Amino acid sequence: MGLLDSLLEWATGSGGGASCESCSQSFAQMWAAYSERPGPPPPGDEAYAPRTEPLPVTVPQPPGERLVAIGDIHGDYHKAERALRLAGLMDEGGRWAGGRTVAVQVGDILDRGDHEIRILILLERLAAEARAAGGQFYLLNGNHETMNVMGDHRYATPGANVEVAGWSVWRDFCALMKGRSGCPRPQGAADPLEERRAAAAAASSSPQALAMARARPYNWIRGRAMAPGGELSRRFFASRSTVLQVGGNLFVHGGVLPAHVEYGLQRINDEAQAWLLGRAGGTDGAYGSAAHATPLFLRGASAVVWARAFSASDERRCECDTLEEVLKALPGAQRMVVGHTIQTRGINSACSDRVVRVDVGMSAGCGDGAVEAMEVLPDGKVLRLREHAPATPVGPAPPRHHRPTSAQQHGKEVAAAAGAAAGAAAGGSAAAGSAAAA
Repeated sequence: MGLLDSLLEWATGSGGGASCESCSQSFAQMWAAYSERPGPPPPGDEAYAPRTEPLPVTVPQPPGERLVAIGDIHGDYHKAERALRLAGLMDEGGRWAGGRTVAVQVGDILDRGDHEIRILILLERLAAEARAAGGQFYLLNGNHETMNVMGDHRYATPGANVEVAGWSVWRDFCALMKGRSGCPRPQGAADPLEERRAAAAAASSSPQALAMARARPYNWIRGRAMAPGGELSRRFFASRSTVLQVGGNLFVHGGVLPAHVEYGLQRINDEAQAWLLGRAGGTDGAYGSAAHATPLFLRGASAVVWARAFSASDERRCECDTLEEVLKALPGAQRMVVGHTIQTRGINSACSDRVVRVDVGMSAGCGDGAVEAMEVLPDGKVLRLREHAPATPVGPAPPRHHRPTSAQQHGKEVAAAAGAAAGAAAGGSAAAGSAAAA
C-alpha cells in the first residue's frame, strides 16, 4: 500500500474519524522515511536514521576505479550540479552516474549562498545511491561547517536562513505526524516543539540574542539547528569525516600538520563526531553544556579545517618540508588534497605535486569561478577537469602578477576563528567571540 493510500485509510478509518489506532505501523514507517527524504520512499524502504557509525581515516581505493574530488561549494546549488555532472557523478535526471567511482567533496557546503539544505539533501542522496551502485561518495566537513556549529553565522545569507527556517518548520510538522501515526520518537530525542519554545524563552532573556534576532530574525533557528546535537548537525555533519585517506590520497579541508598526526587522525574523526552529536565532554544528551566545547584541533589558524600551510599561491611560501613530514608519517600517503583557499588560477599542485589544491571559488557568492573537479585515473595520473575545456594534467599554477593572495582574501575568516575560540575560552558563546573579532 502506498503512502497516500495509507494516509487516506488513516483519515477515513473508524467511520470517517481519524484515530491513532487505525494507523498501521507500515504507514508510520513510510511517513518517517518520506519526511526525511525527497520524494516517496521505495517499497520496503526503512525510516531514515542518521548514520553515526565510527568514521575510519583510511579507506581503500578499489583497483581500476577512478577517484574524483570536488572543492568548496558554498551554497551554490547550480554550480554544485554542474560540478557533479562535469565529474561524471550525476546524470541529467539528478541520479548517481558514477558507478564504482570513489568521490570526495572536501567541505564548505555552508555559507555565502542560499541553497545549503538543498545541496545537503542532494549530496546525501547521491552518497546513498553511490553505495548501492558499488561506489562511494565521501563528504567532509570544512571550516564553515565548524563555524556554524560553533554559532558563528556571519557568512550565512538571508536566503539560506529562510531555507533553514522552512526546513525546521517542515521537521516540526513531520514530528507531529509521526506522533499522530504512532511512530515512536527515538530514545533520548527531545520534542522539537518544546526545543523551539525553550530556545525562544532563552532568547527573550538575552539582550545580545534579541539584538541578533532583530538584525537577522532567522539566526536563532539556524543556531539551534546547527548547534552540537542540533537536528542539522546530527543528520548531515556527524556522519562526515574530518580527515580521510583514500588509497594514497589524503583529503582534508585545510591541511594536516605534524601536530595532528601526533594527536591521531582517528582520534580527530572520533572527537569531531562526538562534538557534532552533542556528546563531547562526556555529555550524551542533545544539548548538554559540555557538548558545546569545540575541540582544539578545529579552532585557530593551525586547525585541521583552517590551516593554509600548503595553499599559498606562491609555492615558495608553502611549507613543503612540513608536508613531506606528514605524508611520510602516514602509511601509503602519496599526496594531500585540500580545499579552503581559493586558487584563482584553477586546480593546481605544489611541492612537487605532493599537494593538490581544489578550491577554485566556484560559488557565485565566493568568487564565481569556473566549475572544476580533480580526477585520479586508475594509472595514477591526476587530471584537472574544467567545464568547456579538455582535461589537463594537474601541475603548478602559472605565475600571477599584482593580484592578492587567497590567504589575504580569507584573512577575515581566520580572525573570526581566532575570535570565536577566544570568546569560547572566556566563557562566552562562540558567536559572541566571533562578533568581537569582526
